[in-house]
Amino acid sequence: MEASTLVRMRGAVVLDVNETLFSLDALDPVFAGVDLRGQRDLWFARTLRNGFALTCAGIYRPFPDVARGAFLSLAPDRLSDSDADELLAAFGELTPHPEVPEALEALRSSGRSVVTLSVGNAANVEKLFRNSGMSELVTHHLSCEAVQKWKPAPDPYLYACREVGAVTADTWMVAAHSWDLTGARAVGMQTAWLSRLEGRLDPAFGAPDVEGLDLRDVITQVIELG
Repeated sequence: MEASTLVRMRGAVVLDVNETLFSLDALDPVFAGVDLRGQRDLWFARTLRNGFALTCAGIYRPFPDVARGAFLSLAPDRLSDSDADELLAAFGELTPHPEVPEALEALRSSGRSVVTLSVGNAANVEKLFRNSGMSELVTHHLSCEAVQKWKPAPDPYLYACREVGAVTADTWMVAAHSWDLTGARAVGMQTAWLSRLEGRLDPAFGAPDVEGLDLRDVITQVIELG
């Protein structure tokens, strides 16, 4: 869907994807298969760190490239490109957290424009939604690739607000990552945090406008706030 066809409305919602909507559990067999059981979180944290560092340095690399490098760095003496290919392919098999379809149904029924914003490829996110039977619940899928900067740089959030046709103060950013919401808050967006991933909010990142355990909890509050 072209940006010009998106509905302009108050209370548009931008959703993070990895770990906020979709679990990374489907990646675990890949790590187990190369004797790196339990290393998924380290790999993902290293991927994000490297992506952030490159963005700060004024360099852009797409998510698959950064993810591949971070994966190979876990065991450079024995991991191969084919192992990394298997990991990246597994991203197409991610499944949503159990409460996500119901929460997105409620969000769309409330009349808001709903988009995703990921550091990954928009086409892959679209595939995940299609495979999960949720294609009709989101207006559009957006990627940091469009501005060639990773969140939490300002550009991806401002890009998302332009795409939904709303000013930042009328747009919600929903994520399970405190750092993601800090970037959104810095450009003036409203923020909603899921505690399911991090457990406790790091005070260094400041307080979100709403918080809850999972997507259902925070979306209920977002709808109530208008």
